[in-house]
Amino acid sequence: MNYNFSFIFKYKFLVLQFVLFLFFTAEIFSQANLIQSIDFDSQNKVVYALTGNYDSSYVVRYDNGNKEIWNLTQLFNQPFFWISSCVDNNDNIWAFMQNYLYKFDGSNWSQIPLPDSNLFYLKFSDLAVNNDYLFLTRMHASIYYQPALIRLKLSDNTWKVFDHNNSNYPENVLTGRIFIKGDSVFVGTTKGLVLAYGDSAKVILDTANSNLSTQSIFCFYIDSQNRKWLGTFDNGLIEWNDNFNFRYFNNSNSALPNNFINAIDEDSDGNLWLATDEGFACLKNDTIISYSNLVNSPIIEVKVDNQNRVWLGELGDGRLLVFDGNNLNAITDVSEEKNYSLEDFTLSQNYPNPFNPSTKIRYNIPSVILSSSKDDKVGVTLKVYDVLGNEVATLVNENKPAGVYEIEFNASKYNLTSGIYFYKLVAGSFVQTKKMILTK
Repeated sequence: MNYNFSFIFKYKFLVLQFVLFLFFTAEIFSQANLIQSIDFDSQNKVVYALTGNYDSSYVVRYDNGNKEIWNLTQLFNQPFFWISSCVDNNDNIWAFMQNYLYKFDGSNWSQIPLPDSNLFYLKFSDLAVNNDYLFLTRMHASIYYQPALIRLKLSDNTWKVFDHNNSNYPENVLTGRIFIKGDSVFVGTTKGLVLAYGDSAKVILDTANSNLSTQSIFCFYIDSQNRKWLGTFDNGLIEWNDNFNFRYFNNSNSALPNNFINAIDEDSDGNLWLATDEGFACLKNDTIISYSNLVNSPIIEVKVDNQNRVWLGELGDGRLLVFDGNNLNAITDVSEEKNYSLEDFTLSQNYPNPFNPSTKIRYNIPSVILSSSKDDKVGVTLKVYDVLGNEVATLVNENKPAGVYEIEFNASKYNLTSGIYFYKLVAGSFVQTKKMILTK
């Protein structure tokens, strides 16, 4: 009897991958509230991807108390998937869920199919833009025989796939974050650090070509002094001086709270900020400072803005956190974004109410409004009136696409006295008014 051993091996491998898939899926749905991507547009607005447990996947744009929220699960009638996002040089917002890219051009969202289709649930992903190219990594794609790194040319929507068939990209690996410097694109994997340059990709650092203690690299960073840093799955933070000279920071020899480094970013003072599986930390003057006393849940993403504020994406409660060097504040969590349907017109009660001097007002523009419109926006006004019907403030007066919006109303800017006020939303043919109370 002749046996096809390659078929048997591949069959056993597929069974193993299916078991892993069930394990990862169970893990995903047990803790799927998270923010795994944070980016900034040219106006320093914060754009982040929020995955809601058993529910929906959102892209949110936040600016000084005001939020625009898009539920892509509902907008495109998709199942619930983990979501990542980024902002390109023209302030277009890009997002990824499972088998599609999504683009928001400032007016409307569009859907772009990937060059492949994956039936297995893809957990972590990362997006990054370099000039005319958008790069996407998918953590588990390689073990399901799909390319882990793909590239979209933005000017003509053509795809380039990097895998072991057309380059030296390793196969059967878990893939981590993307770091771009110039035309060099670095990708962390469980088989070393990959460099993609032009149309080729190869491993440039692993345990075979160095005395590195681990080749499981999740993220990579080159700081302002051109020092190279490796964030690993299991060995903490490593400074890469050359292939035989490494410096290690882990939870045994430093205050690093956990050895899994999810992300690295740098502030204007040259300090490195680290997202770990047990809170966040800072490398300052070659010393690790742990902030796990402020939050010890897994921090999946860290980004520093141009004001040196440290923005953090959390796994568990799905909170967007911001740290100013002294205080840690929660900007939002997944419970605030849930229960908003793009099929419903809503004007929410302001909160807090009563208020002094500031309060927030949230409203939803449903996509059904736009179905009868000639374009992808509708005229929206949000105004505040006193008890006599006099207009005292105009908060919104512009065309808006479908989405959930939140705006902050500061009564001190309008020299208002204590009393009852009304805020009125008009969007197309929809009109709604609510009462709020200012106390001083």
